Formats: sequence, structure tokens, C-alpha cells
Amino acid sequence: MGFSLWSIFKAGLLLTNSLMILHRRRFLATYGLDDINNMGCEPSEKPLKAQAVGLLQAVQYLKVPVIAANIVTIVFEMLFGG
Repeated sequence: MGFSLWSIFKAGLLLTNSLMILHRRRFLATYGLDDINNMGCEPSEKPLKAQAVGLLQAVQYLKVPVIAANIVTIVFEMLFGG
């Protein structure tokens, strides 16, 4: 397996899938990452944590495109091999 754009695409897709499956109330709430307003401090005090919360919230809007990308990836892998 070489280092190609296809490998980078698959790695990014796997990372996006892993962020999407994190349940907001069961997992993220225990670490204070469920909502940017419930961090317990101002977002300017912990900018890295605020960015992480923003990323986790933004990924939730990508459900339909990620499902389409998963289907395309599966079809390409089945047709051309991995």
C-alpha cells in the first residue's frame, strides 16, 4: 500500500467516521465536550477545547456526505481491490 491521495482520502474518511460515532450525551458530556456553552468557562480561556467542541459539533452536519463517501469507497474497493 503506497502513500497516495486515495490513502489520504480513506484515512480522512475513517477519522470522520470515528468522530461521528461519539455519542454526545453518553460520552462527550462526561468530558465536558458536549456543548460549547457548557464548558464551565469562557471559550477564550480554553481555546483548544473550544475548537475541539466546535469540530465535534460541525462533524455532526456531515452525516449525509459521509454516508455517500462511504458508499463510494466501498464500491471502489470492491471493484478495484484494496
